[in-house]
Amino acid sequence: MRLDRSSRPGGSALAAVAALAGVVAIARPLSAVDALLIVTVVVLAVAGVHELVTARTARDRLIGVLLVTAAIVLAVRPVWGVRALVVALGVVLIGEGLLAVHRRRSWWDVAGGVGLVLLGLLALAWPDISVFIVGVLLGVRLLLVGFPGLAPDLPRPVTATVVLTTAVALCGYTVVVTSTVPEPGRFYTAPAEAPRSPGLLLRAEPFTTDVPSGARAWRILYSTTRAGDEPTIASAVVAVPRDQLMGRAPVIAWAHGTTGLESRCAPSLRARHTVGAGGIAAVHAALDRGWAVVAPDYPGLGTGGVQPYLIGSGEARSVLDAVRAARRIPQLDLGRRTVVWGHSQGGHAALWTAMSQPDYAPDVSLSGVVAVSPVSNPTTFLRDLQRRPVGTIFVAYALAAYDATYDDVDTGDHVRASARLPIDRIASRCLRSKAAQVSLTQARVMADRFVAGSLYEGALARRLSENDATGAITAPLLIAQGESDRVVTLRLQDDYVRGRCAAGQSLDYRTYAGRGHGDLLRATSPFVDELLDWTADRFASKPTTTTC
Repeated sequence: MRLDRSSRPGGSALAAVAALAGVVAIARPLSAVDALLIVTVVVLAVAGVHELVTARTARDRLIGVLLVTAAIVLAVRPVWGVRALVVALGVVLIGEGLLAVHRRRSWWDVAGGVGLVLLGLLALAWPDISVFIVGVLLGVRLLLVGFPGLAPDLPRPVTATVVLTTAVALCGYTVVVTSTVPEPGRFYTAPAEAPRSPGLLLRAEPFTTDVPSGARAWRILYSTTRAGDEPTIASAVVAVPRDQLMGRAPVIAWAHGTTGLESRCAPSLRARHTVGAGGIAAVHAALDRGWAVVAPDYPGLGTGGVQPYLIGSGEARSVLDAVRAARRIPQLDLGRRTVVWGHSQGGHAALWTAMSQPDYAPDVSLSGVVAVSPVSNPTTFLRDLQRRPVGTIFVAYALAAYDATYDDVDTGDHVRASARLPIDRIASRCLRSKAAQVSLTQARVMADRFVAGSLYEGALARRLSENDATGAITAPLLIAQGESDRVVTLRLQDDYVRGRCAAGQSLDYRTYAGRGHGDLLRATSPFVDELLDWTADRFASKPTTTTC
């Protein structure tokens, strides 16, 4: 008499455990990948030791050494194991597909085989998604061990149709996502050697993309410096009212909010909202008032290199040097008065611009600084957002930027191995791109479980603290904050302002009920008129008020 699995002693319990593990793996695919890596390391180590102990030939000993070495390497560098699993998934799918096509038992087998090949190629092209698929597939397999009847016995035509349709749809989505991302052209290419003198105009050309009809604009390439005083280059857009080209117009230096880290995320590459990314109403209104606008992309956006995301000195220098370079455009004669506006990341840049200007660019006279919803405290900003899906994107940007800028910061110290591929790919996508929806989906699945240990310990914590905007600011300062802001919270800003006032800083702090993160700069916001009036008063050298 033959017992089925459920009737064997302990069989029901094992099936239940397998099914429960499968459910957990499907719900938490990264945890499943972590578990699979641990099992792989143990199996390799045990198999290797066994080969060494029982070896009769040199070949057996070599196999044992290779297996043990592989176990040690994967234990030390588990991220390599994750990549190997992803590659294995792609290769297996491609292999099964080619085999099905080769057999050609029916057209349905060929169609299904083509679909598997396409899915395998997609698995290799989207390794960050494949990590989740590996975990889900492991969960499904465990679930079927517990409940084998869950797998429907579908006819081959149905299976082939589903596989091929899914593969074609995903390929189409991939084409749409990748084809809509702008790529920087020759204009953004750096000279053979970046000039060591900052603020030099290296290149300028007329710019017409989404420029208001009453203005003329130029796209410029200029020299600046990164954190650590390394020379680099950056790009910017300069817009000036047509009747003020030689009229010594005062300057608004516009520091934009977060757009991403990659070069293709530069606002000057956008088809819309290029001059005033994130603050279009206020920036266009500035042009209407007869003011010039200098809008830097920041180094690494448009140009090569690393974007100094929430790295204050790099952001500030790019803003100050953009103003210097704009003054060198032959067709212009800009005024010497400058007011800096910045929103979100740009608010952090604006605060650091004011802190850095006296020593770094005394020739750029600041009449005032406006920080709108500024990331004044990067640590608190990231901590507040860490548990929200959109926050994962900002954390990924910060990790990538700090890792690339500071020798003592390593992303691997803070992100679990199974999450490295997704986090790295999230950091490579622009915030407003179609692919950002993929990042949000991944973030929802990961939640905040991608963190290994803490983000706020060790070198990373020290570097984040170094980039708090707590230096002295001598220029008139206005800070604006929406009370309903869920990205840069009211609590964060209240604490920052309270600390700066206690340190003796003079500032004007204004909050706006019912306004969120992006609301303050919209045309309907009461803040826009206040911003323009405050700026006009600074250009007119009127006395300022303080709310401290």
